[in-house]
Amino acid sequence: MATIKGQNLRILLGPDTSHLQCVAAAQSCTVHVSAVVGDSSSKDSEGDWEVKEVTGLQWDVETTALINADADSGARDLSELVVGQTYYVRFAHTATTANSKNRNPISTDASYYGKAILTDLQINAQDRQETTYTAKFIGDGDLQPWA
Repeated sequence: MATIKGQNLRILLGPDTSHLQCVAAAQSCTVHVSAVVGDSSSKDSEGDWEVKEVTGLQWDVETTALINADADSGARDLSELVVGQTYYVRFAHTATTANSKNRNPISTDASYYGKAILTDLQINAQDRQETTYTAKFIGDGDLQPWA
């Protein structure tokens, strides 16, 4: 299996699955999936140890990108994001073709999508540094493989 470089794993956002666009000038992205675990101990449990049981799954996505005043129409930028709004989010392996800026999704095992709510938007402006923003999305329902 060939190594996939970080610039070829991207977050795409849109109001529906047919209008997904890469986050413009992204520097990083993280997809996190975890199990929700609850205590299922009862009077019938033996010993002093708690008994744990998986009660559900949850996922979230985070991306950090440059604030780009010259963002082109082929990507999503900060001005299009609204906290509290639901977006379709896709985590995808992207092509490395010329002039694509690593934005053309290709079908691989490393491609998942789902609905998520933008819960946190942070702007990072440090002296003499490029200004960035970090957007955090909480999954609302299943995270599914892209078919």
